[in-house]
Amino acid sequence: MSLHTISSLLFLSAAVLCSPLHTASVSAADVVVVVNPDWEPALQPWMAMRSAEGLSIAIARPANSPTETHRAIWNAGGEDTRYIVLVGDTPDFDTRRDQPHQIPTWMLPAPVTSRYGSTTTLPSDLPYGDRDNDKINDAAVGRLPVRTSEQLINLVKRIEAYETSNDFGLWRRSFQLTGGVGGFGAMVDTAIESITRGVITTVLPADAKPQIAYASPNHPFYPSGGSFTDAVMQRYRSGARFWVYAGHGQIDRLELLKTTDTDGSPTDRAQWSVEAFLNNQNASLLQRSPSGASIAVLLACFAGAYDAPGDCLAERMLLANGGPIAVIASSRLSMPYGNACMGLGLLQSVYAGGDQNTGCSRIGDAMLHAAQTMQSQQAAQRSSMRIMVDSLASMLSPDGNDLKQERLEHAALYQLLGDPTLRLHPPQPLELQVDSSNSQQTASQEAPIPDRQTPSDKTRTISIAVTSPIAGTLIVAVDRPLTAITEAPSGATPDHDAHGTTITEQKLEVSAGQRVLQTLTLPLGESGPLIIRGFVHGKTGWASAAQRTSLPD
Repeated sequence: MSLHTISSLLFLSAAVLCSPLHTASVSAADVVVVVNPDWEPALQPWMAMRSAEGLSIAIARPANSPTETHRAIWNAGGEDTRYIVLVGDTPDFDTRRDQPHQIPTWMLPAPVTSRYGSTTTLPSDLPYGDRDNDKINDAAVGRLPVRTSEQLINLVKRIEAYETSNDFGLWRRSFQLTGGVGGFGAMVDTAIESITRGVITTVLPADAKPQIAYASPNHPFYPSGGSFTDAVMQRYRSGARFWVYAGHGQIDRLELLKTTDTDGSPTDRAQWSVEAFLNNQNASLLQRSPSGASIAVLLACFAGAYDAPGDCLAERMLLANGGPIAVIASSRLSMPYGNACMGLGLLQSVYAGGDQNTGCSRIGDAMLHAAQTMQSQQAAQRSSMRIMVDSLASMLSPDGNDLKQERLEHAALYQLLGDPTLRLHPPQPLELQVDSSNSQQTASQEAPIPDRQTPSDKTRTISIAVTSPIAGTLIVAVDRPLTAITEAPSGATPDHDAHGTTITEQKLEVSAGQRVLQTLTLPLGESGPLIIRGFVHGKTGWASAAQRTSLPD
């Protein structure tokens, strides 16, 4: 039975559930949807899908002002409301004239960022989620910035494809990070890169596999080939759970700073040139099936200026058929310290749970947690990585004495363009035990492995026991940590890929609950830090785990 058939069967119940006249249901609504009446039919498949998941939905109508719209939202919702979905674009900042189906946004003071070239106010949907106006959000807010019913129908279909996808391949553990050179000076750029490495080391669980593209020539993570843009777009097509850009941006593009120095060092600002990396023209060329789409996070200025005339880049990416399924981006100028806090808060929300790659179940939960973390001043809530970021704040922020206000502004600056109820499909936990001794592995009586490698006196072995919660294809790999790479190896060829960190890998079919033992043989002389990753690609889900270990010299 297709999802659209289910939608038709559930249409009547969803319409009753969503009716604002039924106050008993409305008071307990999990989701409040702000939408004009004539767009409700286009939204019905989405409402039916969420209702089938157990989410109760209430409808509110947009008003002429954000204050009146806020009142309508919370008259329809209540203390149990967790998500607010705004269906429609916002009026352009230069006219502020409402057009059909538009939903107004808030304009908040920007005392910190306005001192460094931004506008005196910033557009934000964040206040819609503050039920009691205490400046701490109670619900996650997301906007579907569509201008026509056709765009809404297409976006709903793409959300359905993502939600119902049975593609549980390796792309789900991938985390793609594209970094532009900051150009803030050697000290600040080094601090930003240090934080990036720290985030990958301490926040991303070991089973998430990062891919880095850094736009600085001769950097070990500068992609091989002639075009940086082509290399990154090719990686985008391979798929990732999250696609993150950290660098410079404008309303309609992401920008890369490039230097004419052969060693890539930012010695003189006069030597910098600017290259548009992704823009409103080539965003339509993004190629990735909605069933395996990424969630994009743009830690850059202006790329999420959803009140600009026409589309901003984040809107253009979201509405592209091959684009990301949700985009998180800043609506005005953003700053390195605020960006770091927002990015860190998001990653901690998504990848909470230590070595297991689990966390918030929906993207709105992650956005809400990140915003609340930046709105709250309780030091006890800060992670060790956040403490490190704060300790470097004087270098990262030119306004280091007003960090509280900078955090508050960035909580409001970053908008979720997409569905806040979008499920993140976290992996199921995989039981993985590692023995990295040098002794040979005796034959196992449990689930014998075909074609097992036979260790010799000249090799080291790692013995691994895995129990999967689901049936599927188990992939076990021994990798070097990506963050251990600080420079390209001597004698490296121009097409050298620093991501070639896998030392050995084996695949086999496993059953749910079956414990398997496997021995992986390492080359002679292999030593140092290693990551042992396990991944199960099933028909109904995926499972993942990893452990870090180290082999002595």
